[in-house]
Amino acid sequence: MHNEFHFPFLLLFGIVSIILFISGYIGKLIRFPTIIFFIFAGLILGNIVHQEEVIEKFSEIGIVLLFFYLGLEFNFKRAIETGKKIWIVGLLDFFFGFVVVFATIKLLGFDLYSALLAGGIAYASSSAITTKIIVDNHRIANPETELILGLMVFEDIVAPVLLAIISSFSSGSNFSLMQINLIFLKIFVVFIIIWLISHFFKDKLNKFIDSFIGEDIFILFAFGIVVLASGFTQYIGLSEALGAFLVGVLMAEAGKEEEIEKALYSIKDLAVALFFMFFGASIQFSSVSFDNKLLFALVLIIVLSIIGKFLTGFIGGQLTGLSKKASAIVGFSIINRGEFSIVMSKFAKPEYIPLVGIYVLVMASIGIVFAQFAPKLAQLIFPKKSKKKKKKKKIEKPEYV
Repeated sequence: MHNEFHFPFLLLFGIVSIILFISGYIGKLIRFPTIIFFIFAGLILGNIVHQEEVIEKFSEIGIVLLFFYLGLEFNFKRAIETGKKIWIVGLLDFFFGFVVVFATIKLLGFDLYSALLAGGIAYASSSAITTKIIVDNHRIANPETELILGLMVFEDIVAPVLLAIISSFSSGSNFSLMQINLIFLKIFVVFIIIWLISHFFKDKLNKFIDSFIGEDIFILFAFGIVVLASGFTQYIGLSEALGAFLVGVLMAEAGKEEEIEKALYSIKDLAVALFFMFFGASIQFSSVSFDNKLLFALVLIIVLSIIGKFLTGFIGGQLTGLSKKASAIVGFSIINRGEFSIVMSKFAKPEYIPLVGIYVLVMASIGIVFAQFAPKLAQLIFPKKSKKKKKKKKIEKPEYV
């Protein structure tokens, strides 16, 4: 449905860009993650931004570049090393974040796909929000930070695979054993292809990138290969995010992540901002009837998400040898949700989009507060025991002194 106001493409694109700049500036000014303000900008603009399909399609590239940049942070060696270090806590995180929510929604009487989607939306913390708060509060050197960042890395690896699985079932495919096996086979084959290219053609890829890295046309190669891989994985029935993520891993294997990152940085920032804004614009509260069952499910998912992440951090911290206070800080720091939940919502039914919007805004806001004050909250729960000073015995002087 189009808004009564119709703007020319260039005028609308200019208005949108300026509004995104103002939203981002407000976020920087009050030191809040800009994701929330981009979503609010979309809520305010509403259907106006949907007038131009070109802008809307360009915003979808935001998902592609977001996951591509995640892939640049890894190579196969680092991914395997991270998995070895944190797999127990990672599985705990997957249990509390995905399995518990999935089982609860299914028990409430929702269909299998809705339960699967709810688990996907509730699973991953926002690595953008978490990392920003840790850096801004100078907590990088703290003992619990390694576990927090390790969990973010684990989720960054699992999220594209989970997204690919949910994407495969979003077309209405049956949940048969053959269908599930086919999805995992496709994911496995795509991973093997990327690994084979990185293993046998790494040097040739290095030389090719080196010969064009200083040229103006290099951005066309970088952008083209990312979008091509995303389109391929989407074409074979998986998520476009998986293809983008694996191309990022391939570039990291070739040791050219910094060069590629610089080449696409500006496009990525604009596309990601547009993606979050369009998510906000897609939330139409007037078009949905909030029945008691949906509202109860929403409140329950929020409660389970908060408790689940805290338990993940606290139990995980104890398993890795952190103190109770440091473990509590981990739990409070990873409660937030953000970009991954929004990407997962792409496969939600239209009537569920407003509920996802409420969930993301509530969890992002609550999560920011918890993460910001995590050390103080942990101190309240586990106060530092004051050491009692031993009273010195008064030595009596002998009579002859």
